[in-house]
Amino acid sequence: MQTSATGRWSSSPPAPRASISGFTLIEILVVVVIIGVLTVGVVLSLSTVGGDRELDRERDRIVAATDYLHEQATLQNRDFGMRVFDGGYQFFAWEPLIYQWELVQDDPLLRERTLPEGLQMRLIVEGRPVVLPVQEAKNPAPQILLYSSGELNPFELWLSRPEIGPSGAMRDGPADVFAPNERNDAIAVESVAAGATR
Repeated sequence: MQTSATGRWSSSPPAPRASISGFTLIEILVVVVIIGVLTVGVVLSLSTVGGDRELDRERDRIVAATDYLHEQATLQNRDFGMRVFDGGYQFFAWEPLIYQWELVQDDPLLRERTLPEGLQMRLIVEGRPVVLPVQEAKNPAPQILLYSSGELNPFELWLSRPEIGPSGAMRDGPADVFAPNERNDAIAVESVAAGATR
């Protein structure tokens, strides 16, 4: 038997090596890609399930219309208003020559709107709840006023989708609440949790 500087050396064939277990680089990359795809799927599904698109769209539409009307009231030196009825809303302009509110009909942004199925509105003016009238009321007048001076009357407009509470009774779901911002006479929107009050 011959020896080498590092130890013993023999002319017999080496003993078979124990098989090395582990993952190849390709296998690890495949697993990382699968985890990434699953994570993206979960994030996308949670972002679409977590929100109410109809509620968000209607909130954005009301904010855009009221901001536009607020600006037009000061630019045109004219009073405007928003009438909330059971199932929708519409916009009016004060006509001083005939001394009455007239429905705004010549502006597509301010056309009468019907709420999507399942959404509801609740209105509080000057601290008092308002029973919403039917759509086709006689001599309709707005409850929310946007004065030419830039001021707004005190109000809270709740836009929500009712849900069934723990007791089985219907209650307000998560809501968006519109109210005058006291600092700059603009309309502010606040999101509130289900069943919350202000």
